This record gives sequence, C-alpha cells and structure tokens, in this order.
Amino acid sequence: MTPGSKIQFLPHSDAVEISIKEIFMSACGSVVERAENLPEEICEDGVIIAVVSIMGDVDWSVYIGLPRDTAVAIAEAFCGFEIPFDSEDMGDAIGEVANILAGNVKQVLDKRGVDSEISLPTVMRVDGLHVLKQRDSESSKHVYTCSLGQFWIGVVVGKSPGLVA
Repeated sequence: MTPGSKIQFLPHSDAVEISIKEIFMSACGSVVERAENLPEEICEDGVIIAVVSIMGDVDWSVYIGLPRDTAVAIAEAFCGFEIPFDSEDMGDAIGEVANILAGNVKQVLDKRGVDSEISLPTVMRVDGLHVLKQRDSESSKHVYTCSLGQFWIGVVVGKSPGLVA
C-alpha cells in the first residue's frame, strides 16, 4: 500500500489532519499544508517522534515526526524560547504538542459522537526511522509543510474484531 492510499478513506481519519492544522495555527502561529514526500536527507541529523494512542470507537496510534530543524523551530514557537534539540526539555515540549494534538483529535471525534480516550504521549529522539507495519494493520503517513519546516503525521490502525477505525 502506498502512503495515504487507504487510511484517508477510513471513517473519521480526517480528524487528524483537521487537528494538526488547528493546533499549528493556534499554538505555533503557522499555517500547515499537505506536501510531497519528505526528502530523506532532511532526517539525517535526527528526528523527534511523538506517539499517542487513541482508543475507543477508533483504535489508532497517531504519531508526529519532526526532523531536527523543524523540531527546534516548533518547540521555540510553542514555548516562546529556544530549546536545544538534544535537551530533555525538547521531549517535554514536543510531548505537549502531541498531547494537544491528540486532545484536539478527541474533541473532533467527540463532536461526531465517536467515543475515544487518549494516552499520554511517548516521545523518542532517533537517528533514523523506518516504520515497520505489523501484520493485520493499516498505516498511512502524510507529509506537511509550514513556516517552521516539514514534518509528517502518521496513523496506524489495527484490525481487531469489533473495533471501528
């Protein structure tokens, strides 16, 4: 499956894109647009990944991937001061951005009558990333761009009996 080919047709998956656009405008003052593929070399200096689970009528893992320069710019726009990429504060800042994103996704879903709860974010700093899809799951990754840089948002949906994606 090519990135984005199936997940966009799952009910309510548009809540993630709606939320990222709202959060980046309100929290970082930046307009977000869908972009082409993220160049591989942009991730060579490290990446921050934040993952949040959304559970209930949907069963998703939502993640945001931020190359070094984008992570630094987003953290500064969000917090109002510079945060070094390798600092513990970077994890806190991007974790809070991911938490707000997930909370907004939950709010969009709630308005649609879709019951959901969110987990606390898990934040990782990595030198390279390749997401391996588990059997019986669907995944999608979309690249976005804004004045703060390029990044991606992904959604992984497990195929479990009785769960609605």
